[in-house]
Amino acid sequence: MRKLIIEYIPLDKIDISKWNVRKSNAEENIEELAKSIEEIGLQQPVVVIKRADRYELLIGQRRFLAFQRLKKKEIPAIVRRVENDTEAAILSFSENIHRLDLEYDDKMQIAIELLSKLGSVNKVADHLGVNPQTVRNWLGFAGVPEEIKKMVKEKKLGATTAVRITRGIEDEEMAVEIAKKIKEVPSSTRREMIIDTARQNPQKSVKEVMKIASKKKYTKFTINLTPIVSFALKKACDDLKSAPEDITVEALEEWLRKRGFI
Repeated sequence: MRKLIIEYIPLDKIDISKWNVRKSNAEENIEELAKSIEEIGLQQPVVVIKRADRYELLIGQRRFLAFQRLKKKEIPAIVRRVENDTEAAILSFSENIHRLDLEYDDKMQIAIELLSKLGSVNKVADHLGVNPQTVRNWLGFAGVPEEIKKMVKEKKLGATTAVRITRGIEDEEMAVEIAKKIKEVPSSTRREMIIDTARQNPQKSVKEVMKIASKKKYTKFTINLTPIVSFALKKACDDLKSAPEDITVEALEEWLRKRGFI
């Protein structure tokens, strides 16, 4: 394994790469980060690639911005070698994709960019170390109306639920109105019932959909999970910012549909 060497790179020679994954909220709480660095120092160097006489920042944008706030002249950096832009994208994405504070919009852009370069969902999943369904969820989020995306960002709606609404309800105005109603419903099972009712009754108004859904009964199951499945479900919940019930219902529905039961 090649030994990584830390170099001190002048800040004015570093440009933020277009492949840096963090596009949203990069400067949020940057003052707190700068204060932490000032008090205890930088705990992890940034990662750059060299471009002629300058450097492109691939990993560590917030650390870089904090150093600028502190008016530092140099920053510790690991200089990585890449053969082309695709390698640069994969390096940046694979290092950052598992960060829980990375915005869902950023993960969506990662998936879109890599899909255009690698050509298949499975290849994207292999390079990022996630399963193909996770990549499909990120890609699915790309088609979610902006108003519903805003609800996800504000944590009023899970990303998985947002994708299911958009996939199930073709009319965008109707999808947005259903999303507004669903965010007020505490039961994940009841939310799924509303989405299914809206999908099955595209000509009905939101009020009519809610009335029909309220009369439907659902069957309750208790599922005992092995530790490995339980851990994986928790990881999926953290990654997708969704409730375990939402992910479980989606996984079960997909399994039944693939095998022709739905």
